[in-house]
Amino acid sequence: MLKKLILLSSTLLFTTISYSQETLEFKENIQEIKAEPFSGNLIVKTKDGISSINTQTNKVEWTVETSTVNNATTMSKLSKISTDMNNNDFLSAFSSTSEIQSIANSPFIQVVFDNNQVILDGVTGNVVFNAAELGYKILSTNFIASEKQLLILGEKDKNIEFVNFNLINKSTNWTSNVGSVDNLAKQLGKVFKSMLSGEVSMADDKVLVYKNNILVCLKGILFNLNVSDGKVNWKTDYPINNFYINRDGNKVITILNSGKLLSIKQGLNILDIKDGSKVWKEDITTKFITYLEDQGDKLLVAHHSGFNFFNYASGEKVWKKDAKGKVIKKVIPIDQDYLYIADTEMNLVDKDGKSKWKNFIEIAEDSEDEVYYLGTAGDNRVFYLTDTYGNMVDYTSGKKIWKKNVEFDKKRPLVYTIDGDKFLVYNNKRIYTFNANNTDSPKPKGKVDVENDKTIQSIEAFDWGVCIVGQNDVIGLDNEGNTIYQNSYKEPGEAGRRLAKTGAIIGSGLLNTSAGVKSALASATVVYRDEQGNVISEQKLLSEESSNKLNKAASNESGVADLIDKTVLAKFNKRFDGLKQNSDFAFVLAKGESGAELIKVRKKDGKELAKIQLNSNKPIYEIDPFDSKLYYGDGKTLKIYKSN
Repeated sequence: MLKKLILLSSTLLFTTISYSQETLEFKENIQEIKAEPFSGNLIVKTKDGISSINTQTNKVEWTVETSTVNNATTMSKLSKISTDMNNNDFLSAFSSTSEIQSIANSPFIQVVFDNNQVILDGVTGNVVFNAAELGYKILSTNFIASEKQLLILGEKDKNIEFVNFNLINKSTNWTSNVGSVDNLAKQLGKVFKSMLSGEVSMADDKVLVYKNNILVCLKGILFNLNVSDGKVNWKTDYPINNFYINRDGNKVITILNSGKLLSIKQGLNILDIKDGSKVWKEDITTKFITYLEDQGDKLLVAHHSGFNFFNYASGEKVWKKDAKGKVIKKVIPIDQDYLYIADTEMNLVDKDGKSKWKNFIEIAEDSEDEVYYLGTAGDNRVFYLTDTYGNMVDYTSGKKIWKKNVEFDKKRPLVYTIDGDKFLVYNNKRIYTFNANNTDSPKPKGKVDVENDKTIQSIEAFDWGVCIVGQNDVIGLDNEGNTIYQNSYKEPGEAGRRLAKTGAIIGSGLLNTSAGVKSALASATVVYRDEQGNVISEQKLLSEESSNKLNKAASNESGVADLIDKTVLAKFNKRFDGLKQNSDFAFVLAKGESGAELIKVRKKDGKELAKIQLNSNKPIYEIDPFDSKLYYGDGKTLKIYKSN
């Protein structure tokens, strides 16, 4: 039986029908769906405009129609904007296929209305910045939270300008001309060609404000702008991928990723923050950087070929000899000591680089074996997990806790999850459960008959047992490893293979889970210490997005499932996922009787709560990660499948 409810909005009709489905009808076909992370609402784009849907009530909270932002005056100005993104290396580096983009770490979204870019407050729908009204084509937008400003890079009259926009009084603080499009293309053409060709990879757009400096890295070019007037103090004429300001604020540490993604190399150097000049004559060049530690006057660098402190001023090594070992895969600080994995062994050194253990501890069989995890666990213990072994070590004595290692089949995928001091591992169709206080190694439980366990992407512990999820399987086990249910699905034929080729058929969710990491680069860390040697802050060297790209490439190379995305934004920005999940449900793309379909599976009991028939090879849909509603754009209809 149908129930109809007339909405106040003139653009939508709302109907509720049986079997936990609701629909919203639009006048035009749905072009894109995105979740707005600050409000939790769903942003739906059509040719007529965009609407924000409250995911709790499924009602429209606000609508911005295309005609209201693209009036006659605006369209006249827009016609004069002559940007050609395809024929210019500088401009094409900023191109995007998405018409809705969340501005990182802000409540703002950037929407394209018939080629006009408009920045909106995603919570209220208020127009913040209408690019065409001011004669701009936006290339990049960053939010400066501390100053309540937007830093916009745009093209106007064939010139590139930074625009500092004040969000308090809705006015422009300053504009700063970077140069003409043609001149920048000549100056920086090689940089952008190297980015676009893959010779230099994964440039993270990033903005840091420090005292009188705004440091901006855009598509591999690092700019230093004056806070008060936007004057360009300096910019690099070579690519970088990431940077951070040193502890004392007078240096900028830069990192370059060069080479193709699967054969990546890194270079590290220090710039003077005042003029951008290199402090060291030569970069430290290596296959990957694992760990950096900033102590003000010196920088600890652990990388593929060494592990030592470098003096800021001279670039000379501080320790007489590098810490023993090559292929430094992982380093973690323990008090003022450093626990590290080199090749197939683990060791502990003090702040002077001297070994504190009598012997190295073997933690893998082969130098190619990956390190999935190294971290503290319980009192004076560390837990490690590699392709080959798992065990715990007392780091005060350098002795293994378990007499016998847990042994894994490195030809099979390994996935794990950690909840406090509890560990859960899946490998070779078996599960291992233990905690930090175990005195003996855990025995494998169960025998999970998975036809293709290379697609397994996550394992999760619940009070009722364990849930394993892959692209083709959702499996529930009790705490003894006995199968409670096992749902297996076939891939949706050629359509599914095309989606897989796009790299979008990768699991995505809000789970604290991980698959094998092929490269130490993806988890590299920078740590700051104060004058007394205490750790004062810690951060990842790469953004979550870049880490996931590396993990994905590594996984494809080895045939192991990808690392599951950990951030809401990363999940929201993927449109064609073959598998999405949260802690309660899995959504699987499968082959049905009439073609491809999405199936919603409850993890607790394996019950299929909904099957959504897809009419396209490129489904437009989104999952609300908090209440597990599924939103599917089917022509002019937004279909909403609710949780049961």
